[in-house]
Amino acid sequence: MSSPSAQDRPTAGFARVVDTWIVLDSSSFRPALAFQPLIASAPEGRVSIVTSLQGGRYHPEVVRGIAESEDAVTNTARTIATLIAPGSAGLILDFQEMAPEDLNLLARVSRAIADSARSKSIKQVVMVIPAGDSAAYPAAGLARIADLLIVRLFPEHGIGTAAGPIVSPPWFARGLGARASEVGVTRIIAGLPADGILWSARGSARRVSYAEALQLAERASTSFVRDAASGNLHATSAREGWEIWLVDHELIERLIAEGRRIGVTRFVLFGLDGGDPLLAGH
Repeated sequence: MSSPSAQDRPTAGFARVVDTWIVLDSSSFRPALAFQPLIASAPEGRVSIVTSLQGGRYHPEVVRGIAESEDAVTNTARTIATLIAPGSAGLILDFQEMAPEDLNLLARVSRAIADSARSKSIKQVVMVIPAGDSAAYPAAGLARIADLLIVRLFPEHGIGTAAGPIVSPPWFARGLGARASEVGVTRIIAGLPADGILWSARGSARRVSYAEALQLAERASTSFVRDAASGNLHATSAREGWEIWLVDHELIERLIAEGRRIGVTRFVLFGLDGGDPLLAGH
C-alpha cells in the first residue's frame, strides 16, 4: 500500500485487497483516481484508499490546504465518495507525515471523508497512523473517526536513516503494544513491510523488491544471511557499494506471531508486489 501500483492488486490468500487508489493531487488538491478499479477475488471484499502520497512522498500541505475552506472539505469528501469503487467493503485514509499542530485539520478532513463514504454505504473506514507519533496521531482521538487503525510498524531503519533492520520483532512489539494500549487490540491492524531497502556507499537509499535484491546479490557474488538479532535478511557488497536489508516470509510469520501474542488478529502488508513470492499464499 505504499504507492498506487500492482502491490495491492488482488492476491490469493488475503481476506481483503486494495484495488482502488484515490490520490489528493499535490498541485490542485483535488482527488483523482490513480488507477482504475480491478476485479478482486478476496473473500471479504475490495477496499479503496485515499492518500496524500504522490511522487514517492506524502504531501501534508494538501490536507492543510483543503482544511482551510469548509467548501473545499465538503467538495473533497463528496468527490471521493463518487470515486470509491462500487462494492467496496471499506475505505482507508492514508494521510501521513502530519505535524502535531495539524491534528484539528487532519480530524476535520478525515471526518468529512468518513461521513461521506458511510453515506454511500461504505461499511468500514480505516486510518493509517505511524507507530511512534502519538502527538500528531493520537489513537484514541482518531478512533472516534475511523472504525479501525492501521499502525504502520516500520521502518525501524529506512530512507533517511542509517542502514539497519527494516523492522525487528522487539521494535515491532513495542510499537504495536503501545498503540494497542491506547484503543484496545480489537481496533488495531498491524501494518508490516513486504520488501527491502538498499543503502548505497554514497549514503542514499531506496526501496528494493525481493526479486531485485536477490538479483543484485547474485551479480555481486554475495548472498543474504539472516541477522540473528532482528530476523531480517542482510547482504553487503563492497565491490558494488551497497548494503541491503530485506523482509521475507519467515520474518513476516515471526512478526504475525508476535502480534497475535499481544492480541492483535488483523494484519496488512505494504509493498506486496515487491515482496517474497511465498507471501502470496499467506
